[in-house]
Amino acid sequence: MDLIATAARLPGRGESVAGGLFTMAPGGKGGNQACQFALAGARAHMLARLGDDLFGRQLLAGLQARGVDTTYVAIDYEFATGASTVLAAEGDYSSIIAPGAAARLSVDDVDCARPALQRASALVVQLELPVAVSNYAAGIAAGMGKQVIFNASPAPQMWSTVPDSLWRATSVLIINSVEAGSLLGRSIPPAQAASALADLAARFGIQTIVITFGAAGSAAWSAGEVVQQAAFPAEVADTVGAGDAFLGVFSLALLEGLPVVAALRRAAAAGALAVTRRGGYDALPQRTDIDNFLSQTE
Repeated sequence: MDLIATAARLPGRGESVAGGLFTMAPGGKGGNQACQFALAGARAHMLARLGDDLFGRQLLAGLQARGVDTTYVAIDYEFATGASTVLAAEGDYSSIIAPGAAARLSVDDVDCARPALQRASALVVQLELPVAVSNYAAGIAAGMGKQVIFNASPAPQMWSTVPDSLWRATSVLIINSVEAGSLLGRSIPPAQAASALADLAARFGIQTIVITFGAAGSAAWSAGEVVQQAAFPAEVADTVGAGDAFLGVFSLALLEGLPVVAALRRAAAAGALAVTRRGGYDALPQRTDIDNFLSQTE
Protein backbone atom coordinates (compact mmCIF):
# COMPACT_ATOMS: atom_id res chain seq x y z
CA MET A 1 0.00 0.00 0.00
CA ASP A 2 1.38 3.42 -0.98
CA LEU A 3 1.08 6.12 1.68
CA ILE A 4 1.83 9.24 -0.35
CA ALA A 5 2.54 12.75 0.95
CA THR A 6 2.89 15.40 -1.78
CA ALA A 7 4.32 18.87 -1.14
CA ALA A 8 5.98 21.74 -2.98
CA ARG A 9 9.41 20.32 -2.16
CA LEU A 10 10.98 17.34 -0.47
CA PRO A 11 12.13 17.90 3.12
CA GLY A 12 15.79 17.93 4.00
CA ARG A 13 17.33 15.73 6.68
CA GLY A 14 15.60 16.40 10.00
CA GLU A 15 13.16 18.84 8.40
CA SER A 16 9.37 18.90 8.11
CA VAL A 17 7.52 20.54 5.22
CA ALA A 18 3.99 21.84 5.88
CA GLY A 19 1.08 22.27 3.49
CA GLY A 20 1.23 18.82 1.91
CA LEU A 21 -1.47 16.58 0.49
CA PHE A 22 -1.85 13.00 1.75
CA THR A 23 -3.33 10.08 -0.18
CA MET A 24 -3.37 6.33 0.32
CA ALA A 25 -3.45 4.17 -2.79
CA PRO A 26 -2.82 0.54 -3.78
CA GLY A 27 0.66 0.18 -5.27
CA GLY A 28 3.88 -1.80 -5.14
CA LYS A 29 5.97 -2.39 -8.25
CA GLY A 30 4.66 -5.88 -8.94
CA GLY A 31 1.06 -4.85 -8.37
CA ASN A 32 1.35 -1.73 -10.50
CA GLN A 33 2.98 -3.66 -13.32
CA ALA A 34 0.45 -6.50 -13.21
CA CYS A 35 -2.41 -3.98 -13.34
CA GLN A 36 -0.81 -2.16 -16.26
CA PHE A 37 -0.41 -5.39 -18.21
CA ALA A 38 -4.08 -6.20 -17.62
CA LEU A 39 -5.30 -2.69 -18.46
CA ALA A 40 -3.23 -2.76 -21.66
CA GLY A 41 -4.89 -5.98 -22.81
CA ALA A 42 -2.81 -8.86 -21.44
CA ARG A 43 -3.80 -11.71 -19.16
CA ALA A 44 -1.74 -11.08 -16.04
CA HIS A 45 -1.21 -13.33 -13.02
CA MET A 46 0.10 -11.85 -9.77
CA LEU A 47 2.35 -13.93 -7.51
CA ALA A 48 2.52 -12.27 -4.10
CA ARG A 49 1.82 -12.57 -0.40
CA LEU A 50 -0.50 -10.20 1.48
CA GLY A 51 -1.41 -9.88 5.13
CA ASP A 52 -4.84 -10.72 6.55
CA ASP A 53 -5.65 -7.05 7.13
CA LEU A 54 -7.36 -3.99 5.66
CA PHE A 55 -4.43 -3.13 3.36
CA GLY A 56 -4.30 -6.69 2.07
CA ARG A 57 -8.01 -6.78 1.32
CA GLN A 58 -7.85 -3.42 -0.46
CA LEU A 59 -4.86 -4.48 -2.55
CA LEU A 60 -6.48 -7.78 -3.50
CA ALA A 61 -9.70 -5.99 -4.51
CA GLY A 62 -7.71 -3.42 -6.49
CA LEU A 63 -5.91 -6.12 -8.48
CA GLN A 64 -9.11 -7.98 -9.20
CA ALA A 65 -10.96 -4.81 -10.23
CA ARG A 66 -8.37 -4.22 -12.95
CA GLY A 67 -8.55 -7.75 -14.30
CA VAL A 68 -5.46 -9.29 -12.68
CA ASP A 69 -5.70 -13.01 -11.91
CA THR A 70 -5.04 -13.36 -8.16
CA THR A 71 -5.13 -17.17 -7.96
CA TYR A 72 -1.53 -17.19 -6.72
CA VAL A 73 -1.80 -14.33 -4.22
CA ALA A 74 -1.33 -15.98 -0.84
CA ILE A 75 -2.69 -14.62 2.45
CA ASP A 76 -0.21 -14.55 5.33
CA TYR A 77 -1.86 -14.77 8.74
CA GLU A 78 1.27 -13.82 10.71
CA PHE A 79 2.72 -10.77 8.91
CA ALA A 80 1.06 -7.50 7.93
CA THR A 81 0.70 -6.38 4.32
CA GLY A 82 3.67 -4.45 2.95
CA ALA A 83 3.56 -0.68 2.68
CA SER A 84 5.58 2.09 1.07
CA THR A 85 5.84 5.58 2.58
CA VAL A 86 6.26 7.96 -0.35
CA LEU A 87 7.31 11.63 -0.31
CA ALA A 88 6.54 13.30 -3.65
CA ALA A 89 7.46 16.79 -4.86
CA GLU A 90 8.61 18.68 -7.96
CA GLY A 91 8.01 15.72 -10.27
CA ASP A 92 10.21 13.45 -8.14
CA TYR A 93 9.74 11.16 -5.17
CA SER A 94 11.49 9.15 -2.48
CA SER A 95 10.12 6.16 -0.64
CA ILE A 96 10.80 3.72 2.17
CA ILE A 97 9.48 0.22 1.44
CA ALA A 98 8.44 -2.04 4.33
CA PRO A 99 7.73 -5.35 2.54
CA GLY A 100 5.90 -7.07 5.40
CA ALA A 101 4.19 -10.26 4.21
CA ALA A 102 5.69 -9.85 0.72
CA ALA A 103 9.12 -10.67 2.16
CA ARG A 104 7.77 -14.09 3.13
CA LEU A 105 7.11 -15.12 -0.47
CA SER A 106 8.92 -18.42 -0.93
CA VAL A 107 10.10 -20.85 -3.56
CA ASP A 108 7.15 -23.03 -2.54
CA ASP A 109 4.83 -20.20 -3.63
CA VAL A 110 6.67 -20.10 -6.97
CA ASP A 111 6.28 -23.86 -7.38
CA CYS A 112 2.53 -23.51 -6.83
CA ALA A 113 2.45 -21.02 -9.73
CA ARG A 114 4.20 -23.30 -12.23
CA PRO A 115 0.96 -23.86 -14.22
CA ALA A 116 0.68 -20.12 -14.82
CA LEU A 117 4.36 -19.89 -15.76
CA GLN A 118 3.90 -22.72 -18.24
CA ARG A 119 1.08 -20.85 -20.00
CA ALA A 120 2.74 -17.41 -19.83
CA SER A 121 4.70 -15.59 -22.49
CA ALA A 122 6.87 -13.80 -19.93
CA LEU A 123 7.73 -13.45 -16.26
CA VAL A 124 8.32 -10.01 -14.73
CA VAL A 125 10.43 -9.75 -11.57
CA GLN A 126 11.60 -6.85 -9.42
CA LEU A 127 13.83 -6.36 -6.38
CA GLU A 128 11.12 -5.55 -3.83
CA LEU A 129 10.86 -9.28 -3.07
CA PRO A 130 13.58 -11.59 -1.73
CA VAL A 131 16.09 -11.83 -4.56
CA ALA A 132 16.47 -15.59 -4.06
CA VAL A 133 12.77 -16.05 -4.86
CA SER A 134 12.93 -13.85 -7.96
CA ASN A 135 16.04 -15.72 -9.09
CA TYR A 136 14.32 -19.07 -8.57
CA ALA A 137 11.26 -17.98 -10.57
CA ALA A 138 13.43 -16.52 -13.33
CA GLY A 139 15.36 -19.76 -13.63
CA ILE A 140 12.16 -21.77 -14.01
CA ALA A 141 10.75 -19.35 -16.60
CA ALA A 142 13.97 -19.23 -18.61
CA GLY A 143 14.16 -23.02 -18.51
CA MET A 144 10.68 -23.11 -20.02
CA GLY A 145 11.82 -20.80 -22.82
CA LYS A 146 9.87 -17.81 -21.51
CA GLN A 147 10.94 -14.17 -21.67
CA VAL A 148 12.22 -12.88 -18.30
CA ILE A 149 11.73 -9.15 -17.82
CA PHE A 150 13.83 -7.86 -14.93
CA ASN A 151 13.05 -4.50 -13.36
CA ALA A 152 16.23 -4.20 -11.26
CA SER A 153 14.58 -1.83 -8.80
CA PRO A 154 14.86 -0.70 -6.10
CA ALA A 155 18.64 -0.76 -6.34
CA PRO A 156 20.14 -2.94 -3.57
CA GLN A 157 22.82 -1.61 -1.27
CA MET A 158 25.21 -4.08 -2.92
CA TRP A 159 24.63 -5.33 -6.46
CA SER A 160 26.69 -8.38 -5.61
CA THR A 161 23.59 -9.70 -3.81
CA VAL A 162 21.93 -10.15 -7.23
CA PRO A 163 23.13 -13.58 -8.43
CA ASP A 164 24.72 -14.03 -11.84
CA SER A 165 22.05 -16.60 -12.68
CA LEU A 166 19.35 -13.90 -12.54
CA TRP A 167 21.25 -11.71 -15.00
CA ARG A 168 21.78 -14.72 -17.29
CA ALA A 169 18.08 -15.56 -17.22
CA THR A 170 17.08 -12.00 -18.11
CA SER A 171 15.76 -11.29 -21.61
CA VAL A 172 14.80 -7.64 -21.02
CA LEU A 173 16.33 -5.33 -18.40
CA ILE A 174 14.45 -2.13 -17.50
CA ILE A 175 15.97 0.36 -15.04
CA ASN A 176 16.01 4.09 -14.43
CA SER A 177 19.07 6.31 -14.75
CA VAL A 178 19.80 6.25 -11.01
CA GLU A 179 19.79 2.45 -10.96
CA ALA A 180 21.91 2.33 -14.12
CA GLY A 181 24.38 4.71 -12.52
CA SER A 182 24.53 2.57 -9.40
CA LEU A 183 25.22 -0.51 -11.51
CA LEU A 184 27.97 1.16 -13.53
CA GLY A 185 29.45 3.23 -10.71
CA ARG A 186 28.96 6.58 -12.41
CA SER A 187 26.23 9.13 -13.08
CA ILE A 188 24.29 8.58 -16.31
CA PRO A 189 22.99 11.82 -17.87
CA PRO A 190 20.70 11.42 -20.89
CA ALA A 191 23.50 12.43 -23.25
CA GLN A 192 25.47 9.36 -22.15
CA ALA A 193 22.61 6.89 -22.58
CA ALA A 194 24.17 5.11 -25.57
CA SER A 195 27.50 4.44 -23.86
CA ALA A 196 25.75 3.31 -20.66
CA LEU A 197 23.54 0.90 -22.60
CA ALA A 198 26.55 -0.51 -24.44
CA ASP A 199 28.42 -1.01 -21.17
CA LEU A 200 25.45 -2.77 -19.57
CA ALA A 201 25.00 -5.00 -22.62
CA ALA A 202 28.67 -5.93 -22.59
CA ARG A 203 28.62 -6.64 -18.88
CA PHE A 204 25.47 -8.75 -18.72
CA GLY A 205 24.92 -10.01 -22.27
CA ILE A 206 21.25 -8.99 -22.21
CA GLN A 207 19.73 -8.46 -25.65
CA THR A 208 17.25 -5.69 -24.77
CA ILE A 209 17.98 -3.00 -22.16
CA VAL A 210 16.00 0.15 -21.39
CA ILE A 211 17.06 3.12 -19.27
CA THR A 212 14.40 5.66 -18.32
CA PHE A 213 15.26 9.30 -17.59
CA GLY A 214 11.91 10.67 -16.42
CA ALA A 215 11.09 13.94 -18.16
CA ALA A 216 14.23 13.51 -20.31
CA GLY A 217 12.77 10.44 -22.03
CA SER A 218 14.17 6.94 -22.43
CA ALA A 219 16.71 4.96 -24.42
CA ALA A 220 16.89 1.30 -25.40
CA TRP A 221 19.56 -1.11 -26.56
CA SER A 222 18.33 -3.87 -28.84
CA ALA A 223 20.65 -6.26 -30.65
CA GLY A 224 23.44 -3.69 -30.78
CA GLU A 225 21.35 -0.70 -31.82
CA VAL A 226 20.34 2.27 -29.65
CA VAL A 227 16.87 3.82 -29.89
CA GLN A 228 15.92 6.99 -28.04
CA GLN A 229 12.46 8.32 -27.19
CA ALA A 230 11.62 11.79 -25.92
CA ALA A 231 9.09 12.14 -23.11
CA PHE A 232 5.70 13.54 -24.05
CA PRO A 233 4.78 16.83 -22.36
CA ALA A 234 2.48 16.30 -19.38
CA GLU A 235 1.08 18.23 -16.45
CA VAL A 236 2.45 16.29 -13.48
CA ALA A 237 0.20 15.38 -10.55
CA ASP A 238 2.74 12.89 -9.20
CA THR A 239 5.22 10.44 -10.70
CA VAL A 240 4.37 7.44 -8.50
CA GLY A 241 3.82 4.39 -10.71
CA ALA A 242 4.84 6.09 -13.95
CA GLY A 243 7.84 3.78 -14.37
CA ASP A 244 5.60 0.77 -13.83
CA ALA A 245 3.16 2.04 -16.47
CA PHE A 246 6.13 2.44 -18.83
CA LEU A 247 7.39 -1.09 -18.12
CA GLY A 248 4.03 -2.79 -18.54
CA VAL A 249 3.20 -1.11 -21.83
CA PHE A 250 6.72 -1.44 -23.28
CA SER A 251 6.95 -5.12 -22.36
CA LEU A 252 3.51 -5.99 -23.71
CA ALA A 253 4.27 -4.18 -26.97
CA LEU A 254 7.41 -6.31 -27.38
CA LEU A 255 5.48 -9.49 -26.61
CA GLU A 256 2.91 -8.48 -29.24
CA GLY A 257 5.70 -8.24 -31.81
CA LEU A 258 6.14 -4.48 -32.10
CA PRO A 259 9.66 -3.17 -32.83
CA VAL A 260 11.52 -1.47 -29.99
CA VAL A 261 11.01 2.02 -31.43
CA ALA A 262 7.22 1.55 -31.44
CA ALA A 263 7.25 -0.08 -28.00
CA LEU A 264 9.19 2.86 -26.55
CA ARG A 265 6.69 5.31 -28.02
CA ARG A 266 3.73 3.48 -26.51
CA ALA A 267 5.54 3.25 -23.18
CA ALA A 268 6.32 6.97 -23.22
CA ALA A 269 2.63 7.68 -23.80
CA ALA A 270 1.69 5.46 -20.86
CA GLY A 271 4.17 7.24 -18.62
CA ALA A 272 2.88 10.66 -19.69
CA LEU A 273 -0.70 9.64 -18.93
CA ALA A 274 0.24 8.11 -15.57
CA VAL A 275 1.92 11.26 -14.21
CA THR A 276 -1.24 13.31 -14.79
CA ARG A 277 -3.10 11.20 -12.19
CA ARG A 278 -2.38 10.58 -8.54
CA GLY A 279 -1.74 7.19 -6.98
CA GLY A 280 -0.54 3.78 -8.16
CA TYR A 281 -3.23 1.58 -9.67
CA ASP A 282 -5.56 4.55 -10.22
CA ALA A 283 -2.98 6.38 -12.35
CA LEU A 284 -2.47 3.57 -14.85
CA PRO A 285 -3.91 4.09 -18.35
CA GLN A 286 -6.05 1.66 -20.31
CA ARG A 287 -5.08 0.54 -23.81
CA THR A 288 -7.69 2.83 -25.38
CA ASP A 289 -6.27 5.79 -23.43
CA ILE A 290 -2.83 5.12 -24.93
CA ASP A 291 -4.20 4.64 -28.45
CA ASN A 292 -6.19 7.88 -28.25
CA PHE A 293 -3.23 9.80 -26.83
CA LEU A 294 -0.92 8.65 -29.61
CA SER A 295 -3.48 9.37 -32.34
CA GLN A 296 -3.67 12.96 -31.10
CA THR A 297 0.13 13.42 -31.14
CA GLU A 298 0.74 12.21 -34.70
